[in-house]
Amino acid sequence: SEAGGRLESIAATAREALTETRRLLGVLRDDSGQSGRAPQPGLAQLDDLIDKAEQTGTHIRLIREGKVARLPLSTDLAAYRIVQEALTNARRHAPGADVDVELSYREGTLHLRVRDYGTGAPGGELVEGHGLMGMRERAALAGGTMSAGPFEGGGFEVDVALPVEAAQ
Repeated sequence: SEAGGRLESIAATAREALTETRRLLGVLRDDSGQSGRAPQPGLAQLDDLIDKAEQTGTHIRLIREGKVARLPLSTDLAAYRIVQEALTNARRHAPGADVDVELSYREGTLHLRVRDYGTGAPGGELVEGHGLMGMRERAALAGGTMSAGPFEGGGFEVDVALPVEAAQ
């Protein structure tokens, strides 16, 4: 019946919305910290994050450009988590490859770029896994955008733009 078809369509939409909400809550839950009392990491802890990542044998070049702007706490956390996830992906998919992490502040925006110099996905096939999905959701929650994909000449790049508060 037509009504049955409409109900099934409504149910499918509701299931999708529920899945999306659960995934978003998962992202937020990851950020709430285990004890709830631990201070949330932000870009101030980036050097530590990179030191730890380098201990696994990855050579990372950190490039900072522009005048460091004050970030809302949620954006600071999102930026940190995105870099963390991008480094994890690089280690998983391009073990041993060099990685560049670029932070550049310009015109009310923080641009984050994480690029590995690995051989790229086999056959150039990009599978949007949980890592990329999580990064995309974090960027969106912070009011920003994210793109990712194979880089010309090999390797993989994650590009994120996050809005920054103007200096008071």
